[in-house]
Amino acid sequence: MLLFAGIPSLLAGQGFGVYEHNACTMARAGVAAASPCADGSAIFFSPAALAGLSGIHLSGGVTLIQAKGGFTDDLLQQHTDLDNPVVPVPNGFLTYAVSPKVTVGIGAYVPYGLESRWPTAGFEGRFIGYDSKLKALYVQPTVGYQVNDWLKVGLGVAYVHSTVELHQRVDLSTLTVPFQSFTFAALGIPTGTDFADGALSASGNGIAVNFGGIIKVNDRLSIGGHFITRKTITYDGSASFAPIATGIKLAAGNPLGYPAGTLIDTVTNFKVLFSAGAPFSSGNASTAITLPDQGSIGLAYKLRGDWTVMADYQGVVWGWFNSLKIDFNRFPNDTLTDQTLSPRNKDTHGFRFGTEYQYNPSLTLRAGYLVHTGASPSDFVTPLLPEGARYEFTAGAGFKLGGNLHGDVAYQYIQQLDRRGRVYPNSAVGNTGLFTFYAHLFGFGLAYTF
Repeated sequence: MLLFAGIPSLLAGQGFGVYEHNACTMARAGVAAASPCADGSAIFFSPAALAGLSGIHLSGGVTLIQAKGGFTDDLLQQHTDLDNPVVPVPNGFLTYAVSPKVTVGIGAYVPYGLESRWPTAGFEGRFIGYDSKLKALYVQPTVGYQVNDWLKVGLGVAYVHSTVELHQRVDLSTLTVPFQSFTFAALGIPTGTDFADGALSASGNGIAVNFGGIIKVNDRLSIGGHFITRKTITYDGSASFAPIATGIKLAAGNPLGYPAGTLIDTVTNFKVLFSAGAPFSSGNASTAITLPDQGSIGLAYKLRGDWTVMADYQGVVWGWFNSLKIDFNRFPNDTLTDQTLSPRNKDTHGFRFGTEYQYNPSLTLRAGYLVHTGASPSDFVTPLLPEGARYEFTAGAGFKLGGNLHGDVAYQYIQQLDRRGRVYPNSAVGNTGLFTFYAHLFGFGLAYTF
């Protein structure tokens, strides 16, 4: 049950979100509402910009994300480092100009695609979660239409396939002994005793709509925006628990009446926890999560023919996501184990600033800066998603590689403000330490025009 309870913490925040769907756009801090890169990535960033793309454009790339950080507890000042792998996040776009006014395309991108991994040895947060993975693949057919000389509009419908994996340990000392009124702690089981390893795997599908427009005010100034509707993902999954031998022996005079030296792992009261229909037997669960609306609005201004400056505002309406019911199907007609969670998230706001300079016909230089607020309230800052406000710096370049082939590279540094959070499943304990987080991102892309 605790495994599925982690899903809203994964989804409800920017920590697992990916906005770097294209190396060209990434290099200028994701600013693209009014003037996206001319490689098909407008399918995500601003569908209206497909209008006016001539011929056929094929582009693809990958963003490599290396997240770093850790947790320091208040009492002993013990520090635990994140153990995240380098995560590759791919993207691909294809567009075709049907006529001078109409361009169609299809894109595949991953707006959620990260992992949060912590060591199990000695880390108190393992009882909330030590390895969390969230992925969401969007496949979006799109059409852009040039209405007149100054207005473009675009519309895309995305099919969403999402998967989630959660891993956590279970603390034996906190559990009530089966058939008794006391917990295992009363038997001398120390706090923080691992006795089960839980694993959850779930997947779901949904539909989202992405639409927008661009207004050309004059030859120098353009204003644009796009909006992605909320989408409901119905997750169905299964949870399993593997026993972990504790090696702990019962003391003499224990409340269960077992002889001194009896291994707790062998007694009936322990083994029954994993029997069919028991709390730690395998079972199914489902929940429907509606991810929030989000969008951006911005402008692009040509200071001169070879130099453009840009700025976007990005908003995500997390605030409405205040209630989530999780339906556990371990027992027929069972409602006692269902849960309703209240994440109490806040809307987030991002401000992005970018610039692009055409150094020569074969080289384009780019840079950017952005700030973004956090969504999670203080009691939802956990090892699953230690998310908070952040600022980011970007830089990169585009190269003409010969003929109709173009390449892009980008670097992005993310620095999240330190944030207090908790590592204990019981939220009543409160925040007990400090989470830190930063990341290095490297983007690579190729684009070909037919």
